[in-house]
Amino acid sequence: MSGSHHFHSKPSNPQISSEVDPSLHAHKKGDAKHSHSKQVSNQNLLLIALILTLGFSGVEGAAAYFANSLALISDAGHMVTDAAALGLALLAQIISRRPPSPKHSFGFGRAEALAAFVNSIAMLGLVLWIVIEAVSRFANPHQVDGLTVTVVAAIGLLMNIVVAYVLSRDKKSVNTRAALVHVMGDLLGSIAALIAGVVIQLTGWMPIDAILSILVSLLILKSTISILHESYHFLMEGVPLHIDYLEVGKDLKNVPGVLAVHDLHVWEMTPSFPALIGHIEIADIKEWPSIMARINTMLLDKHGIDHVTLQPEEYSELHDHDHDHGIDDAPRQEQSSNVFHDGDTFYVQCSSGESSHRMAYHAWGNPNNSKVLLCVHGLTRRGSDFKTLAQAMCKDYYVVCPDVVGRGDSDRLSNPMQYAVPQYVADIAELIKKLGVSQVDWFGTSMGGLIGMVYAAMPNSPIRRMLINDVGPKIEPEAIKRLGSYVGQPFAFANRADALTRLNQICASFGEHTPQEWEVYNGPMLVRHNGTWIMHYDPNISVPFASVNPIMAKAGEMAMWHAFKQIHIPMLIVRGGNSDLLSAATVAEMCKVNPYARSIEIPNVGHAPAFVKPEQIALAKEFFS
Repeated sequence: MSGSHHFHSKPSNPQISSEVDPSLHAHKKGDAKHSHSKQVSNQNLLLIALILTLGFSGVEGAAAYFANSLALISDAGHMVTDAAALGLALLAQIISRRPPSPKHSFGFGRAEALAAFVNSIAMLGLVLWIVIEAVSRFANPHQVDGLTVTVVAAIGLLMNIVVAYVLSRDKKSVNTRAALVHVMGDLLGSIAALIAGVVIQLTGWMPIDAILSILVSLLILKSTISILHESYHFLMEGVPLHIDYLEVGKDLKNVPGVLAVHDLHVWEMTPSFPALIGHIEIADIKEWPSIMARINTMLLDKHGIDHVTLQPEEYSELHDHDHDHGIDDAPRQEQSSNVFHDGDTFYVQCSSGESSHRMAYHAWGNPNNSKVLLCVHGLTRRGSDFKTLAQAMCKDYYVVCPDVVGRGDSDRLSNPMQYAVPQYVADIAELIKKLGVSQVDWFGTSMGGLIGMVYAAMPNSPIRRMLINDVGPKIEPEAIKRLGSYVGQPFAFANRADALTRLNQICASFGEHTPQEWEVYNGPMLVRHNGTWIMHYDPNISVPFASVNPIMAKAGEMAMWHAFKQIHIPMLIVRGGNSDLLSAATVAEMCKVNPYARSIEIPNVGHAPAFVKPEQIALAKEFFS
């Protein structure tokens, strides 16, 4: 992965504080014609509106007191709130014009949206107060001076028209538009007060004052909620409302030269300035300038995005196997190309706390082959599970099948609580280091799939593609109960045939197999010890398994879902059609939350498909080809 290549497209020359190195905030020539702190609104507009609104609110407040009019009181109170809102908006624009600083590299453009959000909250409070006061006046009508209300409301209407015209000249700033909503509320309030004054003067019907106050409040509420939603969406760095995120991703993938797109994010740095960042996979880094130019043109023409930062990842780098050599008995490049392993056993030294242990692994194929397929087995299994698959794959891959510690030919741990995924991941990392490769393909059955998911989610993981065999972030309770019935339980037979028969019964869910297939698959699971045939693994591997309570299980499931969502490599999820461990619903959710995953179901097989059948092996070969 080309982590060192970051390309920033279409920036310009913003104003830079004298305290900041200009090169940090400056953009290259030819970039988008804007700066991080550019403002399209005008401070003078807000200042004029503030003076007019604040001045008249005092006049209207005094008139409302003498006229005893709720409509005028509401309008005057509304104007005082508007004055505060305009003052806050003016302050926000002053702040937003400040240049970027070492602590605020994007500048202060978001201050406008923050002010709009606060203004909207204040407006909601005012609407609530007006409604409550109006309702109370229905029960206790007040005498209102209709003539005073009419005259003052008419003057207020003219003043609000002037202020609304001034603010309407700035149509792009969400902050100014939020202030304009307040003023439009004032204008409606003045109209309502004017109507109330005329009706009262002509008919003497006092409830009209409260009725029109409620009507105006409802109209204001609609506009306020719109501004509140928009400013909240902006502050939460939501995708700009006029941009279709999925369409952007689709269009990026269709740009000639682009192989894949991931880690894509679209948001607005400041109002009206959308930005995009992401990772682009390409075949040749030399083609990046021309590909980037095509991307810039497409994003600007189709989506109006002109601030683009993309990291190219060269496909050849993702699949490059030039590497430092490990601690094998002989450097790999010095090994003869004629060497061919056929299940040969090797060891890698691993650490476990303050002690160390050896992990065995079995290999098939040419150790000089830079294409390595790592096959990791299930909870009570061992590397020999993959013998048939390895023999079929070893012409194309160097197939490595470890015995996870505590199993097969690997050492046992003195502390059974270390039989857990973190230890297994650390051991596999040591194995890959010894192999001297930088990339591996992964086949993980059951526990091996869980180990692979955790490892693949880690930064700089060497796994480039992964087949997950019948396991997922969620393990069904029925399977846990079944595993608990035999993992670590006494298993000893004087006769090997009896032991194999019993083991075949335990593994019946693997599917129907011939006696020869069962011998190849389950025979290596049995070892002779003190005259009896027992299982190959340390019974203490069940200790951590048995210690898991429902709370721990749920926490583990959540952690696995989180890890699975971080994986950005091709994945094939294989489910046995009758599996009691991996449900069809879990598979569907896995494919839903991670676009890199696809799935296939093998009928008439439970947990887990053994991959000794030709059709199952063909499935694996197709995926890894």
